[in-house]
Order: sequence, then structure tokens, then C-alpha cells
Amino acid sequence: MFIAAGKKRKFAPDTRFASEHTLLRRQRSDVVGAMSLVSPSDTKETINRWYIIGMENFRERQYRTALDYYNRAIALSMNEGLCRDARLYEARSHVLYKLREFVRAMDDAKEAIVIDAGSTAGYTHMAGILAATGKLYDALAVLEQGLCRADRQSTGYPHMLTLRASLMKQLDPTAKLPVRVVETDPVVRLPADLAILVLRELNTRTLILCRAVSKRWLALIDNTPVLWSRVCFSYPTAVSRLAQQLPAYTKVQKWIIKNSSDRVPDKILRFAFKKAQGSLVTAFVPEKSVVSTKTLDLLLAQNRPCLKQIDVSSTAAINSSLVERMLGGWCMPTSISTIRFPYCTNVDNNTVSIIARCVPRLRILDISGCAQVRVKHLFKAWSSVLADAYDSTSIEELYMNDHPGIPDLLVYSTRHCHFANVKTLHIAIQDQRVFSMFSGLAPLVEYLRRNQNSRTLFPRLTDLNMNGIWDATVASQRFESTLLHSLVFQCRLVAEGLSRLSAVDSSAISRTQLVESLQRCLPTMQHLHITRAANFDTQILLDIVARHQQLYFPLVSLDLSGCVGITAQGIYAFISRCRSLVYANLSQTAANNTVMNIFTENISTLSLPGLEALVIDTTDISGAAVRDFAAACAKRYNSRLRSETHVKRVWRLQLLDIDNCTKVGSDAVAVVRELLSPMSTQVLAAIPE
Repeated sequence: MFIAAGKKRKFAPDTRFASEHTLLRRQRSDVVGAMSLVSPSDTKETINRWYIIGMENFRERQYRTALDYYNRAIALSMNEGLCRDARLYEARSHVLYKLREFVRAMDDAKEAIVIDAGSTAGYTHMAGILAATGKLYDALAVLEQGLCRADRQSTGYPHMLTLRASLMKQLDPTAKLPVRVVETDPVVRLPADLAILVLRELNTRTLILCRAVSKRWLALIDNTPVLWSRVCFSYPTAVSRLAQQLPAYTKVQKWIIKNSSDRVPDKILRFAFKKAQGSLVTAFVPEKSVVSTKTLDLLLAQNRPCLKQIDVSSTAAINSSLVERMLGGWCMPTSISTIRFPYCTNVDNNTVSIIARCVPRLRILDISGCAQVRVKHLFKAWSSVLADAYDSTSIEELYMNDHPGIPDLLVYSTRHCHFANVKTLHIAIQDQRVFSMFSGLAPLVEYLRRNQNSRTLFPRLTDLNMNGIWDATVASQRFESTLLHSLVFQCRLVAEGLSRLSAVDSSAISRTQLVESLQRCLPTMQHLHITRAANFDTQILLDIVARHQQLYFPLVSLDLSGCVGITAQGIYAFISRCRSLVYANLSQTAANNTVMNIFTENISTLSLPGLEALVIDTTDISGAAVRDFAAACAKRYNSRLRSETHVKRVWRLQLLDIDNCTKVGSDAVAVVRELLSPMSTQVLAAIPE
């Protein structure tokens, strides 16, 4: 049922305009009544009428009503099988932008561009959304693309030119400063230590631009080597922290816009390394960049006592000879603790041998996607610097996502203790084509059978990421994924003391594996992400709760989205024992009002941390339960705001997703938005027709 939601008027409308409002309401009611009698042959005319009514409501700033008309028009067009109209998506994107729902507004703007490649409104809205979220460079790139594709004679082309000029003016640090610059320049007014703390939050690209603001800025930035200690040319994303806490939340992942892939000139890279002097902490090689001989000579000519990390991007030009010269040329290679080569296709066995020889005390190694690195050679390379097969390296974090040698790593670790000190192990499979490289696993299974023992492979393991290993879409016997499942289970990766476990897309995981894993490590678990597990049922949760009756689980982040086998009773019994939750995702589950009441009770208890992100879309919760939860959040926020003014960070609810909850009406959504607006909570609530 269509309901127009909005705030209640506190004062009666002026009688001078009463007749005009009455006439306008009558006209709208006549139009709506006529639309209910429209025949199928007049579908296009009906869609056009709804579009016009939506535009009228938009001009009157009735954004919710306009959004409902646009939703109806798009739904009718899709149901009748008509060609998609770009102007409907453009209009809805504009309305969603006004409502500050940037994720959905971005989706509609992209859809308008897909329908009409020359859609000036689509490019303009997309750039406006990016600019509103602080991504000015990405907004400028979108406008440049739109200006190339759009028709110069179109009505929206001049507006795109104006918006581009405005963005370029914001990005230009050499713009004229006010006359009283001494009174307004923060570098002049703030103490030097405080100004340096602020400038350290900027990336290298922005730092170079800030040098052109004034002579004072130039002197401060150039004479402070610590500002150049971490060379980084990427743009931080506003939702990166949330994406890390809820990795299976597809809406957040879709909203993350990848960093700029523009090639950084070697001259700029050399300039940043030179300014760092002896304070360089991270030697970063950006995307598509090439470290020239001149730049490498500059790095090797200076002493680097603070260098801790080498980070090479996936598309950067790197080879084993360059790595050997880089690591072998420094006087103190033992200070390096982190080496990252994620998805670098040029990294091979020789590179691993050089790392093992030059940096024997390495703590963090990332060779995700490096298919040319054989795991057998990885063990052999570290064996050359160890006393025997029972000696261990210093590696505490090992990242091998999307690597074809994951089965070899697990099986060889049953006999060799080279990586027994690993605390963080990531063996996620994000690219399902990697399964096609898992061939010939039968010898590994036989090797595991002959060397089977009762010891734990990684006794110090606290963080385990196995996303995608139990994905049913790739459960093909040809790729021997079933054997991989048995290897993971027989190696007993999930051990006592584990604090982070991620198994996203685990539709093929068995009930036995779930029970044994969770019973062993849940008392110490802080992050638990198991999604779309068909065999994860209510009885498993009830057994776990019954076994640990006197214990509150220390879970901080919980993601059980898509686990349709768990009933509301099981979710309630488990959530009631998780009082420290900060991030929760129960989308597409049987969660109902009883579960929502538990969240409301925890929010009302000020001694508990309190939820900061709750994703509960496509569930059976009602509007009353959501309103009670929002009221509790508002009360907690106001009380903390008054009593904790000295605290650095005040609690607030960052995200509430109640999309596609059929029992939540538009009136309840309006109340929730009003209650949560003081804390700038992002509320996602698409009400189904």
C-alpha cells in the first residue's frame, strides 16, 4: 500500500493558502484515481503521469512522495516489459541524493548511464555523490568521461562544465588566499606539533599539493621528514573500516570505489623518498609504476634505520633482480618486518629465495595471487636459513589468498614446523578460477595420511580467513574441490584460542565441521563471519549455548547472513549471550521482533559497548520494533553526549539496514530517520510494493 510519509506539522497552515493546498490535493487524488482505471495499452501514459507527479513533488521538496512515484513508475515499466527509461533513473537518483542515500543514488546514476551512455544527468549526479563523500578526484574523472561521451548540444552539458570548473577550483591549492592570511592560515595559528599531526593524516599526493599553498606551508612540509615516512598515493575510503568488520556485506563492498590507478611518475616517487631522508618507514611502489635505477640509487645511498615495510602494488613493475638489489643493498635489512607483493605476477621462486636469505626475521609476508611461487619452494627457501625441519620462522602473518598452493601449505605443515608461529592466516579464494589450478591433490591426501599426527598445525593461530573455500558454485569434481574440503578439515585449522574466523560463502560446509569448529573456539571468538551456510541450523546454536551456560561470548562482530537453517529461537538464544556486539549482520535470516528486542535492551544498557552497525534486511521484524530500537539509540546518544564531552570518541549508530522488511511501513521509516538524524546514521530502507 502506498503511504506518503513525512513529519507532522507543528503549526496549522496559513489560511491564505488553504484553498490552494486543497485544490492541489484534489488534483492529485483525481490523477491517482484515474491511474487505477488505466488499461494496459495506456501503460506508457501512466508512467509519464507518475513521472510528472514525481517532478511536482520534488519541486515542492516532498522527496519521499516523489521517490514513491518514481518507484512505482520503474516497477510498472519492468512488469510490463517496456524499454527502460533513463530519465526515471536520473530522477530517482536525484531524489535519493537529496535524501542522503548515496549508495542507492549511485546505483541509479550508473543504471542511467548504462541505458543512455550520453546521459548528462547521470554523470552529473554520479559526480555530485562522489564529491559529497569527499572523493573529488574520482568525481572529476567521472565528469571528464561524461564530457567525452555526452552531446555538446544537450541541455545538461553546460552544467557539467560548470561543475568541473568548481571541482578544479577546490582541488587547486594555489588559489588566492584571503587578505588576512596571517589570521586564517592554520599553519601560522596552530603550534607546529599540532599542525604536523594534522598533516600526517594526508596522503602523499595531497601533501605535495599542500606545498603550493604558501611559503609557510612549503617550509613546514619540506623540513619535516616524518611527514614523508609513509609514502602512499591512494585515497582512503569512508567505509573501509565497516567493510573490514562485515566482509560479506555486499552493499558496502559495492560502494567502495577503488583507488585511482593513475601512474605515479618516477620523478614524484623519487622526490617523496628524498624528502623522507632517514625517516622512511614504508617503501611503497604505486600502481603501474616502475622503480628506475636512479630512484633505487637514491634509496640505497641513504641510511634507512626506520624502514619497516616494503609494499608493492599488483601492477607495479617488479622483478627478482630489483628485489635482490633493494634488500641486499641496505646495511640493516633485519629492520624490515613486512613485505607485501599481493597479486604481483612477476614474483617467482627466486624472489622468495632472496627474501628468505636477506630478511630471515620477517614477520609479515603477503604473496596472495602470486601463482608463480611454488609452496614446495617456499618451504625449501626457509629451510636454508633454519636449523632443521622442526625449527620455525618468525613469520606471524601469512597471506596466501587466491593462491594455487593452499593445499600444499596445509599438507606440508603437518610434517614441517616452518610456519608454526603464524598467528594470522588468510587463505581465502575470492577468484573462483583458482579452483581450476587445484589439480593432482590425491598425492597430497596420501602424504597427509602417512604423516598424520595429533599436533595442531598453527598452535598460535588467532585470525583465520577461509572465505570462498566452501562455495557450492565451484563444487566440481573436475577441480577436486571436495578433496580440498577434506584437507582443510583433516588439518584441524580451527584451534582453541582463535579470535577471528571468517568463512564467507560456506554453502558446502558440513554440519560436523561447524560443530567441531565452533565448540572448540567460540569461548574466545571476537569476530565470527559464517554466511550462506545451509547446514548451519538451530540445533548447533542451542548445543553451543547449552554447553557454555555460564559464559557470555566475547563476540564483537557477527555475520550470519543467509543462514536460512537457523530459526528465530536459535538466533535469540545465541544473541542473548553476545552482549558486546558492535557489528551485526543477520540479513536474510529468520530474525524477528524478539531478536530486535535483545538489540534494544543491549543499547539501553550504557555499560555495554553498543551496536554501531546493524544489518537486518529481508527479515520478519516489524515497524514497532525498529522504532523502539531507534528510540533507544537516540536516548543513549543524547545521554553519552551530555556525560562524555571529554571522551575522544562518542558512541553513535553508523548504519541501520532494514531494506525489504515487509512489516516495516513508510511511517515507521520516517520516524526512525528523524530519531537517528542527530547522529548522522545511514538508514537504508527500501519499502517493497
